[in-house]
Amino acid sequence: MNFLTVFRNITLIDGTGREPIINAAVAVREGKIIYAGKARHWQPSYEEDVINLDYAGKYLLPGLIDTHVHLSGSGEPDSQFKTDAGSMTLKILNNARRNLAAGITTVRDLGGWNELEFAVRRSIQRGEFSGSRLMLAGRFISITESGADHYEGMYRIADGVEEVRKAAREQIKHGADLIKLGVTGAVLVEDGVPGATHFNADEIRAAVEEAAKFNKRVAAHAHGIDGIRKAVRAGVHSIEHGTFLHQGPDVIEEMSKRGTFLVPTLKAGWDVINGDTPQVPRWIVEKSIPIQGDSVKSLRLANEAGVPIAMGSDAGTPLNRHGENGLEVYWMQQAGMKPMDALVSSTSLAAKVLGWDSQLGSVEENKIADFWVVDENPLDDLRRLADKKLIRAVFLDGKLAACQPTDSYPKAILAKDCLSVMN
Repeated sequence: MNFLTVFRNITLIDGTGREPIINAAVAVREGKIIYAGKARHWQPSYEEDVINLDYAGKYLLPGLIDTHVHLSGSGEPDSQFKTDAGSMTLKILNNARRNLAAGITTVRDLGGWNELEFAVRRSIQRGEFSGSRLMLAGRFISITESGADHYEGMYRIADGVEEVRKAAREQIKHGADLIKLGVTGAVLVEDGVPGATHFNADEIRAAVEEAAKFNKRVAAHAHGIDGIRKAVRAGVHSIEHGTFLHQGPDVIEEMSKRGTFLVPTLKAGWDVINGDTPQVPRWIVEKSIPIQGDSVKSLRLANEAGVPIAMGSDAGTPLNRHGENGLEVYWMQQAGMKPMDALVSSTSLAAKVLGWDSQLGSVEENKIADFWVVDENPLDDLRRLADKKLIRAVFLDGKLAACQPTDSYPKAILAKDCLSVMN
């Protein structure tokens, strides 16, 4: 049956940065938005069955896009993700579902686990289970270092140009949408030195070149300024974390000129610093506290210089649970971004760093109907983006994917596997 779903009496925050539109309407047919704007300007183009959803006093905005998560982690305090393959598969699926129920309709996983995330994605795409849209990097490509022992199943060790090329090809063979490269040391590896450069410039270039052959992008895990500089010059598309970026004004300028994205992942540090630290190993706390100010300063300076910023929560790291990702937007605002700019970094700009901006990231005509409805204006307090009590409904491909358990909807718009937002 050909029918139209019309969302009425809403305030539309469309994800582009434009001012909210009150008394708006959004019309959806076959999973695509065919109208978004002032209700008085909406007229159906022809006779058809219409399902009207009245959300008087509510706010409709694009589904959030988290560009840096680890579905294999569930916020374990010790940052140990290890488990058997069956349990891990279920954990990855459960985290994808938690994200969707929280209004995070798309996530980019930047380090999976024994390729199990690809099986989960296939299951979601077949409609067997609900879950966020998944962009997957496969394994985290790294030099020989102890992180591969700590995150067994996530790393792919590669030393030298030819081995990096081979590792990139392997990820693409498995179905990776992009390549994730560990350019510097890590905070969540006990003997890792975040400021230390791991890959050489020619190795980074090899990964970028290999990815480009298949029209893929490269995301570079990079804390230290030397590694960031090498990665930017090699042509990576995004710098993940960018902790010490503030030490290189020249690099900030080059990122702005090139359009290289910064994905700051502030929430990962704040969750450790503000959380129940007795559960977290001392070494994680002691490494996180002194560098959080660097992360905040780097984001502030990059934003002021016009570097494009995309939201990434690093969900899965200690105490950093899937479904609470929206708090990253709040922390970005606290670091100096305007509320609307922080929100855009989690919608249209996040879609752009994924390369999916022609389809996702904003509530506009001809885009896929991924959006959610909330009870209160998130721009008044960005912490509302992580408050499940305020979520009225989440739509994916125009189908109701999650809602309050007490609400009822016509069967015609229900997803096959509809979730409760309180999951």
